[in-house]
Amino acid sequence: MMGANYSQMFPGRPHFTEKNLPSLASKVFLVTGGNAGIGLALAKILYSKNATVYIAGRSMEKIKAAIEEIKNEFPLGTGQLKALLVDLADLDSTKAGAAEFLAQETRLDVLFLNAGVAQIPAGTITKHGHEIHMGTNCVGPFLLTQLVLPTLLKTAESEPTGSVRVVWTSSGIIDLDPIQGGLRLEELVAGHHGKVTSQNYTSSKSGNWFLAAELDKRVRNSGVISVTQNPGTINTKGWNVFPWIKLLFKPIMYEAVFGAYTECKCMLLKFYN
Repeated sequence: MMGANYSQMFPGRPHFTEKNLPSLASKVFLVTGGNAGIGLALAKILYSKNATVYIAGRSMEKIKAAIEEIKNEFPLGTGQLKALLVDLADLDSTKAGAAEFLAQETRLDVLFLNAGVAQIPAGTITKHGHEIHMGTNCVGPFLLTQLVLPTLLKTAESEPTGSVRVVWTSSGIIDLDPIQGGLRLEELVAGHHGKVTSQNYTSSKSGNWFLAAELDKRVRNSGVISVTQNPGTINTKGWNVFPWIKLLFKPIMYEAVFGAYTECKCMLLKFYN
């Protein structure tokens, strides 16, 4: 048993890759945080299958650089790559980004809520006064989802049941959470935000689970599935704030594309009531 667990700690050969995906021509996807890390790897996979991919991020310069990188890597791609300026920590920016998307599209097959922040000092708040982790990882994605939900529901009317989805991104850190129930609701109140940075992040990742589960209850009968996932221990820039931990864990870290495979699998898995 110990040997089996030990072997599972180290990155191995993935059982699910882009080779398992069918053509995604005519499909439309929106990927938050699609200009770097797991989001960029995901955008590459979707575009390589000829999908229309909206890359949402906080920096138009970085989004355009990502689009150029993807096109250079897949010069024969017949899909489309579109930039969408969305800062999930800013509800005004989120509303504007959603409006821009809706002005261009009448369908949305999968919303990948991939973007997030971590390890920002306690006391930092968003433009609208939310604790920065909760605001960026939960409130912003919740608003974006609500704004594009009518389009997801409309798309589901003409697609196979369960093929239209919202894929949230949580973290394995919640399994280490000492708080029963996942988060302290009182810390969501302005002036009473958590004082421990790591707990603030963990609460926001627990929040992703709650949001995904509640949305699923409300929309599954309409043909849309909402699910959250843990992409795994991925070697991304997010670990740069802990250089010694990153160095220690690097042997068991996966490349960003492994996290993208997890998200893609969530897009295809069959779920039953």
